[in-house]
Amino acid sequence: KGRNNKLKDQDIIMISSISAVASIAINNAHTYEKAYLEARTDELTGALNRRHFFETIQNEFEKNKEGSLALVIINLDDFKLFNQLYGVKMGDQALKNITDIIKSSIGQQGMVARYSGKEFAVILPGYDVFSVKRLTESIRDQIALLSKSSNGSYQKTITISAGISIAPYGAKNVKELI
Repeated sequence: KGRNNKLKDQDIIMISSISAVASIAINNAHTYEKAYLEARTDELTGALNRRHFFETIQNEFEKNKEGSLALVIINLDDFKLFNQLYGVKMGDQALKNITDIIKSSIGQQGMVARYSGKEFAVILPGYDVFSVKRLTESIRDQIALLSKSSNGSYQKTITISAGISIAPYGAKNVKELI
């Protein structure tokens, strides 16, 4: 109202009402965003969960009909033995570390999902077979380096088996791609 005019009681009540409603709306939006994210990501690793993976792969397949879409399924070999040797807590930490390796390797160019307990799916739009192979080998090599623990001792080396499929060359639809 200007420097010399004071707010009236009605104005203060109106501003208070608007701020209360805005506060509730912002809180609701934050709660919705959090629930939306939790419904689509794996709680342990922060990667996409299996259900959201299927939605994402379908959407990416449709978006990349004119180009290529690569899918890499990474399976952690003998991970049950790793859990038995070092415990579930160390196993969970290894899964987090592996997710971090995959995410940092693909950057913003792809998406990673936890496909099952010990399997990850990596969606890579626009990749060719040679690029995907090199990327997968790099991920494999980085995961193998996890065997050295922070205190200098060595753990069982985590190895992977990976399958690569690329549409449209090796698959004509999402089912064939997977």
